[in-house]
Amino acid sequence: MDSDNLITMAQNGDAESQYKLGLNYIYGTDVPKDLKTAAEWFSKSADQGYLPARRELGILLASGEAGEQDFDRAIQYLSEAADQLDPSALYHLGIMYEHGIGIQKDLQKAVRMLAYAAEMGYPGADTDAERVDKILYEERKAKLRARPLLNLQISDVDVEAACCKQMLDKLLDEEIVFIDSYKGPALLGEDKDGMDAVLECCPFCGKPIEIIPRDTKF
Repeated sequence: MDSDNLITMAQNGDAESQYKLGLNYIYGTDVPKDLKTAAEWFSKSADQGYLPARRELGILLASGEAGEQDFDRAIQYLSEAADQLDPSALYHLGIMYEHGIGIQKDLQKAVRMLAYAAEMGYPGADTDAERVDKILYEERKAKLRARPLLNLQISDVDVEAACCKQMLDKLLDEEIVFIDSYKGPALLGEDKDGMDAVLECCPFCGKPIEIIPRDTKF
């Protein structure tokens, strides 16, 4: 579609054309680069519920580069797109969770969203997911080493405490890992045949796995 037809269709209220015209203003394609004008066209399209436009508007509102910064709307629009597994929305929302930009910092949510974006091929998401995962790994090691070896406890996002030295070593070496299974949070290890298996208790001391709130005080 040529530029004149695109502008005409956008002016006539076609949501997809308004979105595409907004992209043209983002990248300076056939029109001068102008983020404020891009946001205006994205807003017109977003008001009609066009999801890609809501995503792009969310990115601009989060950055403030178009002149307006509105974290509440940005998170709303990006979350809507992320719920539909839009890789760009997942990536940008993941970065916001990583740094606590307009939202409470949550590295577990950040790495999960970045990993999803990476699986869908979003550029750079794999590197960012690995970076956040390394931060989480170091935090997990420090946390587990500081807590008493008494009960095997997990939350909805991570392993929280080990029950014995053998389990602690396996967790630190990531030979036993936390997973979010279809039944909920769990620990994944190996059975007697060396096959992956969801654990029901500690294979060393027999302590059952307890699920606790992530903000439990020790």
